[in-house]
Amino acid sequence: MSSLNIKQGSDAHFPDYPLASPSNNEIDLLNLISVLWRAKKTVMAVVFAFACAGLLISFILPQKWTSAAVVTPPEPVQWQELEKTFTKLRVLDLDIKIDRTEAFNLFIKKFQSVSLLEEYLRSSPYVMDQLKEAKIDELDLHRAIVALSEKMKAVDDNASKKKDEPSLYTSWTLSFTAPTSEEAQTVLSGYIDYISTLVVKESLENVRNKLEIKTQFEKEKLAQDRIKTKNQLDANIQRLNYSLDIANAAGIKSPFTVMVRPLKMTPIFLFLSVQTVLNANWK
Repeated sequence: MSSLNIKQGSDAHFPDYPLASPSNNEIDLLNLISVLWRAKKTVMAVVFAFACAGLLISFILPQKWTSAAVVTPPEPVQWQELEKTFTKLRVLDLDIKIDRTEAFNLFIKKFQSVSLLEEYLRSSPYVMDQLKEAKIDELDLHRAIVALSEKMKAVDDNASKKKDEPSLYTSWTLSFTAPTSEEAQTVLSGYIDYISTLVVKESLENVRNKLEIKTQFEKEKLAQDRIKTKNQLDANIQRLNYSLDIANAAGIKSPFTVMVRPLKMTPIFLFLSVQTVLNANWK
């Protein structure tokens, strides 16, 4: 009963609380335009100030130029002459496994090497001439080279694609950023040539090492075959001497006229040969 009375009492006070008026979210465009029109001078002044600031910053900040190159694995036509050379080596039973994809992956691996990039920058006459003009010490030179190496980029063009999305071909974008367009292009092209030379040198060195190992193996095998042949020849000569001594001791001067089955057949003579035949074989 008490709960029923409370409910009735609370319902009686509902008219004392007025409903909230719905909020008005509409924007008066005409009023907004009129406000902006009245403040047009202020708006134009702010826009002009930002434009001048952007123009001033563009002149103050150093300009940056980026040179980019897109590289792809070599085409089969470009690999044809090298395959002919590899075929000649495979005839010699030399295991040569250098394909287009492997060579391209080796190029990208070396291009991304920080140590090789620093080595190139230190050996590049163009880069060193630019740094020597600043007259910096060895520590500052190292810092400058590290800063330059951070501007060299290699990006996989297929990295942004989804895993289930097929790619038409493999390509990487190589880029370098420098204060001038000439410097960016010179450093990038020089580094690409530098890495290409290293890839060719390493590939040829691997082929030479395999060829040297194969040659050494064949030499050792030939030496073993010579020893084996010499031992076999010495054994045959010794056996021939024993047979000759037996024939002399037995007084055999002429061959037997009867058919006797030989006790042992050797590649040099018959055991029951006569002395004259043995002497002829010995000669």
